[in-house]
Amino acid sequence: MPIAPPHARCQAQSLNEPLNEPHIQPLDETFTRPLARSLTWPSPHSLPDADPTRRALLRRASALSLGATSAALGAWPALAAPEGEAKAEAEAGVTEGRWHDRSRLRDIPWRLRLPEGDGAVALVVFSHGLGGSLDGGTEWAQAWAEAGVATLHLQHAGSDRAIWRGGLPAVKAAASAEQLVERAHDVQFAVEQLLKLRQDRSGPWSRVRPEALGMAGHSFGAQTTLAVAGRDYQVRGAPDLSESHFKAFAAFSPSVGHGAGGIKGITRPMLCLTGSLDGNPLGPERDGRYRRAVYDALPAGAKAQLWLEGADHMSLGGAGERGAGFGQRLLGRPRERAPERLAAHHAALVKSISTDWWRWRLLDDEAAMTRLKAPKGLDADDEW
Repeated sequence: MPIAPPHARCQAQSLNEPLNEPHIQPLDETFTRPLARSLTWPSPHSLPDADPTRRALLRRASALSLGATSAALGAWPALAAPEGEAKAEAEAGVTEGRWHDRSRLRDIPWRLRLPEGDGAVALVVFSHGLGGSLDGGTEWAQAWAEAGVATLHLQHAGSDRAIWRGGLPAVKAAASAEQLVERAHDVQFAVEQLLKLRQDRSGPWSRVRPEALGMAGHSFGAQTTLAVAGRDYQVRGAPDLSESHFKAFAAFSPSVGHGAGGIKGITRPMLCLTGSLDGNPLGPERDGRYRRAVYDALPAGAKAQLWLEGADHMSLGGAGERGAGFGQRLLGRPRERAPERLAAHHAALVKSISTDWWRWRLLDDEAAMTRLKAPKGLDADDEW
């Protein structure tokens, strides 16, 4: 794996106005084609408040980005605390609350996991998969905390655990370009809030190093990560979904959808993680080979990929992302599962490599960079 120097920081950009069209229709009921091809979008003239740019972005995002957005599905956590209230969890260093974005009339539940001590820390924003929750990525976040990296988990209304109450139609409707845009705006808003709290030296937020921010996500969360990292949807005048404060990214079970061209515009460091059984729980792809296209489409330089033989979709979810099985049962489309004997091996590698990635890319840890040149513990069929 070629090791490249950290990418130069971009200038901060302002928070964009959201795309919030009210009449996006659900996926085609056949659901046998790749997801993006199954999306049924309304006529441009049926969106009463949409300007041409907004309509174009939704069309383009459905074609390019949502080929496998339906892949990550999650569990059912406890409800978030009321607005303005934060509560301490039983687990030390964990706090929950929610923010309210008045511009979109939207609540954003969050969970902050801090390392022990009172020193300054790097922070990773984590985006759950479709049907997921604040529990997504917990196993990885615990490992990062042990290495001195905090995690801010976000929960995305419209594509979170609540969709399971609506069954298959709700799951299909949630896998949309509209929801991808809302997720990206959730991330932008969260960064704006945490930076304000950091500047005000407010409670635990005072420990966050604003120059050491990263983002990660699983499946739909990985799609969100690609958008926030600067994926170009190639629509003139389209609102910017990127967030320039992030220094590096990690995409767990990513996919390109049906067009990889825009991914080449992502120039900041990106770690891709997938495996041989990492198929699409709701789509036709039965193994993880199609996910390699993200790494292949990224420009040469600041990128890396971990391929785990025998790892399935939930092997990359980091606990709390158990909903892929629900989706498969809804569709009657079971997938081969990762052998139980490999679970500890897969988890150990994901933890060690992703932790060193953050230590290197966010904290300029040269020892972590050295370890990534030749990671320990890889099996013969694993790839780095």
